[in-house]
Amino acid sequence: MPLRSARHRWLGPVLALVATCGAPAPAAAGELRLEAVLVGRLGSVEAGRSWLEGGFGRLAESGTPGGEAEVFGRGQAHLGLDWRPSEIFRVHVHGLARAQPDAVRTADAGLVEAFAAWTPQPSPAVTLRFKGGLFFPQTSRENVDPLWQSRYTLTYSALNSWIGEEVRLVGVEAGFALHDVAGGELEMAAAVFGGNDSAGALLSWRGWAVGDHLVGAGETLPLPPLRTLAGGGAFAAQRDGGTQPVEELDDQPGYLVRARWDRPGALLLQGSFHDNRGDRGLHRGQYAWRTYWWQAGLELRLGPQVRLIAEGATGETGMGLRSGPHVDVDYRTAYALATWGSERFRLSARYDVFESEDRDGVEEPGDESGHGWTLAALWSPWPHARVGLEWLDVDGDRPAAADSGYAPEAGGRKLTLELRLSF
Repeated sequence: MPLRSARHRWLGPVLALVATCGAPAPAAAGELRLEAVLVGRLGSVEAGRSWLEGGFGRLAESGTPGGEAEVFGRGQAHLGLDWRPSEIFRVHVHGLARAQPDAVRTADAGLVEAFAAWTPQPSPAVTLRFKGGLFFPQTSRENVDPLWQSRYTLTYSALNSWIGEEVRLVGVEAGFALHDVAGGELEMAAAVFGGNDSAGALLSWRGWAVGDHLVGAGETLPLPPLRTLAGGGAFAAQRDGGTQPVEELDDQPGYLVRARWDRPGALLLQGSFHDNRGDRGLHRGQYAWRTYWWQAGLELRLGPQVRLIAEGATGETGMGLRSGPHVDVDYRTAYALATWGSERFRLSARYDVFESEDRDGVEEPGDESGHGWTLAALWSPWPHARVGLEWLDVDGDRPAAADSGYAPEAGGRKLTLELRLSF
């Protein structure tokens, strides 16, 4: 079966990344560090039309209308630049380019992160940490490799898929870490941010998804063909049926507080609370959503090769005046991941659950629930190369699809072979 057609505009950025990675290091050794991750994937998928192509499917790839297996090919290139003029000051920029089917309605390239960080250490027991710019909340226990990549699987959990798609902070964070003589660390931090007012639109109108799409600044992501988003619908004023997650709408800052305790070689515990404080109104063709959630995570280290990781989140999101058409949804998700291996070879298994509860009782139903299994094997035959094989099975209908005249099946199965080069 032939591969889906892909855009070619990505080739220029990718070639530029490769050329940059192959360039000689700057004269002042150690001051500028370049990192690149080039990813090529080939696989087979059984699923409905992907949300990235304007459908209701939870996966990044689309299957055939009849539900038969479809072959797909994808590519990504990530480039990170770290400038460290001193041991305590860092400037980081992360951009990406994609090779994807023509039907995908997202940008071919984008800016993922751009921030400056300052980490003075007034004493051996105390480190101060300050950050400002565009950055991810420091909560994921999966995406712990450089350039917000997962160390364990090819696709992310439903929780971290959503964070990659719809949660990005534009602001400042300040915190501190206390170190003990045994190597343990207690970190506490708080952030004030903007640029995340539409977080909740994807979660409520599309539902949960499982993938690895990292939204770029200014990027518009597609929304499904709900009847309320169509002409004459209750929310037809939503711009072009799409949402821009990294956008400030109401000039009202949100905040994040988090804490983490880490005992190396044993246990990590963390928790956070995130509130974007959106005012729920329509701004320049985009609704601001009031979205907040509690999140908790743990990592249990059973020797040098075995780890058990779990994360969960629960919260609420909503938009619109309650005197008229509006949305109110409670949501929750969690995953448990077991992994065994080293830098050379790793096996991982993850189980996801996710659920949303419609509380507004108007317009289309926002209820859904589902679960998924992910099995991944990663092998690094050389220091800068990794081969990955992953099986993904996600189940869970989307009642809002049936309400708009589409099949409610939103789950799917996917087998993916990946070659990843890192520089």
